[in-house]
Amino acid sequence: MQVKNCLFIMMLLLSCRALAQQETDTTITVDLLNAPASPASSLLGIAPSDIDRPTDVSAFMLSLQSASNAFTRLPSNYAVDIAPYWLFKKSKKGDITTKGFAQSSGKDVLKQTLVLSFAIRSPDTAAAGTLNAKSAYGGFGFKFSILRGKYDNTTNAALDKIKRLQDIRLRHLDEILTGYLANVDPTVIELRQKRKDMLAGKTADEIRTIMAGEEYTAINNALNKKLADYYEAEKKEKIDAIDKEIRDVAASFQTVRIGLTWDVAGGISTEFRNLQFNNSKVYNAGVWSTVGYTDTTYGAGLFLLRLLHNPDQVFAKDNMMNDMGDITTLDAGVRYIYAKPQSAFSAGVEAIYRSILSSHTINPSWRIVFNADYKILANQKLTFSIGRNFDGTLTKAGNLIAALTFLKGFGNKR
Repeated sequence: MQVKNCLFIMMLLLSCRALAQQETDTTITVDLLNAPASPASSLLGIAPSDIDRPTDVSAFMLSLQSASNAFTRLPSNYAVDIAPYWLFKKSKKGDITTKGFAQSSGKDVLKQTLVLSFAIRSPDTAAAGTLNAKSAYGGFGFKFSILRGKYDNTTNAALDKIKRLQDIRLRHLDEILTGYLANVDPTVIELRQKRKDMLAGKTADEIRTIMAGEEYTAINNALNKKLADYYEAEKKEKIDAIDKEIRDVAASFQTVRIGLTWDVAGGISTEFRNLQFNNSKVYNAGVWSTVGYTDTTYGAGLFLLRLLHNPDQVFAKDNMMNDMGDITTLDAGVRYIYAKPQSAFSAGVEAIYRSILSSHTINPSWRIVFNADYKILANQKLTFSIGRNFDGTLTKAGNLIAALTFLKGFGNKR
């Protein structure tokens, strides 16, 4: 008798599990991609801007840039940025909640915003006087936020609505499960009783034989079909409508953070001389930090401090032969970004002054860039940049910035 009771309970649990497996994916795809997050690109001079505000990140971000030859060639500068927490996150939700997303600081923010960055700069796009046209360059960087700001009212309202809809969805699923377990369908009751009678008074070996037989299997299949039909009928009336509404809400807004922000970044890059892997040296390395404040009415103001070290650089000296030495620089810059709330378009300008900390090397220089972003689709952006770059170490020629960058974010389900 105990064996039969155990088997009956087991089959009931399996039926409940089958119902749970019929549920659709409850994750939603959110438009997270607000700005590039590629410190490796900044080290190699191919980032659309050097000063970016902290924001939410995609699990995998890809950027392609065309910056020369009148945009007639395929992009030859690439950057890949990954967010390890989102790319390798476990199936359990943990802090992946509306409340967890809303946090501006804390240990969860550090791991949620950590980005590892990889970039390649091709020699055919090297600016004269800045990079060696016979070399290729690769960079690695990291970036994380200490303060990432809080959600604006529009984002909070949309997330609250999604949460309310998901609560309603869970209640409907609970009603379906409760109705099923209440045995309201006479056919289900009859099939269960027939299955129970087949096992009544049998030994353990006989039970195993019966459960492997065609008749018992047919009863189980009929029960599973009734379960699926019952669930689908309810789902079409309630669950599908809620799922569609949740997807519509998620597609109608972009996550926007306001208030005080602060992030830290750094990295190192390598020059592969004559395009040979075993003939390489460190091109530059550095750390930097960006602090800013974002307002829904007036836009965002950002401030950058960056320390870079460039070992074994060839540089020009007035009325003398070229020399070689280490160049250490300190950059200080500001950026202003304006965008209407939930707008697909944003524009900004940044200016950076470069001081030279190493003596008897090169003169101070400056950079000013105008950027215009347009959101093509959710988590896809096209950025146009034009401006003046820092002077090269050998010549002041070739300091025009004119680039078109495509940025795509993958892995935005939350």
